[in-house]
Amino acid sequence: MHLAGMNRYQAFGIHFGISLMIFIGLVAMVLFVWYPGVLREVDSSWQQALIMIAGVDLVLGPLLTLIVFNPVKKSLKMDLSVIAVAQIAALVAGTYTVHQARPVALYVSFPAAGFETLTASQVTTATLQHIQTFSPPVFYYSGPGTFGPQNTRDIKPNQLKPTLDPGFTAFLSNNTPEHIYKKDERYVLDIPDPGRVLTFDLKGRILGIQEKLQH
Repeated sequence: MHLAGMNRYQAFGIHFGISLMIFIGLVAMVLFVWYPGVLREVDSSWQQALIMIAGVDLVLGPLLTLIVFNPVKKSLKMDLSVIAVAQIAALVAGTYTVHQARPVALYVSFPAAGFETLTASQVTTATLQHIQTFSPPVFYYSGPGTFGPQNTRDIKPNQLKPTLDPGFTAFLSNNTPEHIYKKDERYVLDIPDPGRVLTFDLKGRILGIQEKLQH
């Protein structure tokens, strides 16, 4: 269909349909690639990420098309081109920001304080590659210092060991009194999501995320 044969609502519908397909692809990327499994459960920032992407992709572009579309305008193609470029630029910038801020791992350096989140921008490329070889990406810090380095980019790949590593139990007992983290033959540690905890069996395997019991 040529532009001259459309009204603004048809143009809006076509633009919205294309944007919706792009958005569905990005939703799948966020939920299953950038925020997989346990990371999606403990870091709710993916919700804000999707809202931001939806605002740019589903609202900004189609709405501008609805506003400016007039089949008799001589500058219509230029107007639509400017809208498309602006939408793509905003979408690329927003997607890049979300990608860089995505959580890539949980790690604990001081058991009593619970787990912390590591994002892609907070670690070196070597550490990121190390993290990506493990699933789930949940680690304990085996380097020097009770609380780990002040700058997470100083974490070396070999200092992040998966909780399934045999040294996890010794790490817990050496850093925190057992009664703080061991409950009913399970290990229970806080996570960044307030009010919830990550539970493990005694071999360091993740059992799940549960509501934190209030005493």
